[in-house]
Amino acid sequence: MLYHIMGLASSALFLLTWFGLWSQIKSMNKYQYLCRDANNSLSLNQFGSSYFAFFSLFLFGISVEPFNHYLVWTRFGALLLTLVIIMKIWQQRRGPVTTIVTSMATLVFLAGIASMFFRPFPAIAQLGTATLMLGVTVILFQGTLHQLLVLKRRQKVGSLSATLFKNILIKDVSTLLFGLTMPLSQSWPLLVLNGTSVIMRGAVLVEILRLKRREEHGVVDISN
Repeated sequence: MLYHIMGLASSALFLLTWFGLWSQIKSMNKYQYLCRDANNSLSLNQFGSSYFAFFSLFLFGISVEPFNHYLVWTRFGALLLTLVIIMKIWQQRRGPVTTIVTSMATLVFLAGIASMFFRPFPAIAQLGTATLMLGVTVILFQGTLHQLLVLKRRQKVGSLSATLFKNILIKDVSTLLFGLTMPLSQSWPLLVLNGTSVIMRGAVLVEILRLKRREEHGVVDISN
């Protein structure tokens, strides 16, 4: 019973992540016409690593027994929205790196959908997914760190959405609580991944809010 209660609560809170991602897309659209370089405050590294973090949890939910609908369908929506953000970054910064990241994200998304219809033996899949999630944790750490460094270098928030990071933090805390209702032998990759996300994205949010306060006092002009 507790599993389903926390699963429903986690899924409901995860909708905030959808809202945050949608807020980021709207912000990119807005600044596209107001300031040519506003989207340069967005780290492709950070959004790419976030995408593969969502994908690891999507695959984790598919691989465990029973099929974890709470993780799968919420991350499916997040994958779609993050893929839109990555494609919009690619449209502005067309180059080898952005093309490779966008192509890989699209292929991985299609492979993830296919895996729902050809589920491997759960124990084997879970072992592979745990390894994948640890790898994604490292990728997520360096990607979020890169976003933090981009903000510190540019000293501009640009079109980067504070709402996105606030909502993701709420989601990560709820997912951590949900993971605690599952056996530790099964949920420890989930706890490691989301714990890392809380720390790193919290640091990015603090930096965004600091820069926004400076902008409000006229210290930084994002239109430059």
